[in-house]
Amino acid sequence: MINQIGYGVRGTGFPATPINLSSGQTYLIPSGQYSVKLGPYTAIQQFDGTTQTWKTNDTTTQSGQTIVSSDGNNVRLINLTGTAVGAVITNGGTGYTNGIYTPAQQLGTTAAPTVTFAAGGGSVTATANVVVGGAINTTVTITSGGTNYTKTPILIISPPPAGGVPATATCTISGGVINAVTVTNQGAGYTVAPTITVVNGQGDTTGSGAVLTVNSTLTGSGTITAITMANNGAGMTSVPAISFSPASTTAATAVMCFTVTALSGASGVGYTNAAVAPLMATSSLTAGSATLTNPAISTGIFTPRMAYGYATNTSTTAFTGTLIDGGLHQVASVNVGLLSLGVALGTTNFTLTTTFGGATDTAYLQTL
Repeated sequence: MINQIGYGVRGTGFPATPINLSSGQTYLIPSGQYSVKLGPYTAIQQFDGTTQTWKTNDTTTQSGQTIVSSDGNNVRLINLTGTAVGAVITNGGTGYTNGIYTPAQQLGTTAAPTVTFAAGGGSVTATANVVVGGAINTTVTITSGGTNYTKTPILIISPPPAGGVPATATCTISGGVINAVTVTNQGAGYTVAPTITVVNGQGDTTGSGAVLTVNSTLTGSGTITAITMANNGAGMTSVPAISFSPASTTAATAVMCFTVTALSGASGVGYTNAAVAPLMATSSLTAGSATLTNPAISTGIFTPRMAYGYATNTSTTAFTGTLIDGGLHQVASVNVGLLSLGVALGTTNFTLTTTFGGATDTAYLQTL
């Protein structure tokens, strides 16, 4: 039962228990049903049996309560700030043996390659799984476009072996026929080409007959096609370098979850004395050209949100910044802007030094 109608005001048998989490800390939600009020830096994750990793279901922008049903093993709270959440593979290397390698299986050989995250100033070093080979091609053959589709169908691609990354795709229709397919994630770890099941869109009772075929020759053989997190690490203040053994030509850039922890050193010329102005700081996605289309394990893991606060000038050439919400950022750099609100903000660009890392956060868990 999610809600008990007419129960009345709840007593101490239904406490809103505060769960205080520092950077990288997790809390496994006990078996039961709960109303969860997330803090600004806490996320809800569910364990994914296919990838064998924790998937982020919810992050917060000062949201309301989220209803959670937990079996006591597969749903948790996590403070992701100051941690590594994934990686963009910019060079997959060559000569590795296709397979899926957990940290315990990584031996630093071509048959069992090792990926290593540097500390990044953190208190706990991140560890990751490595997947070699088994990505699908970006071209899917429309063996039959079907007939009479009135809504865009949903495409379900069969999963890879445990530890691999599922592929995903979308399609479009024209005249009731599927006319194009776009691979949105190439996946990783497949040993044979997966199948595609075409499911009618909600309300479509007439569409049928479509057959879509993944190229039987998988791509990325002998190269690293995916890096998934086994342990996100904790307390990082800079982007950790990623190294590989054997090195080959392999290269990757860590996708981080940072918050702005401090603002300082603002300066400029020609500011109105005693001006107070709101400020906001936006950031980009992790840079780098990925070898494969797979945002599900890299830049698509979470959506950055801006930091905001306000700035008060101490003279006509300097401001001090006050942080209200550090936001969430995949990179250790932000673009800071001021909102004038009718005051003169100067004749040169406003500059501000930002510090990145993790922040302690509190979520509230109430039994239903």
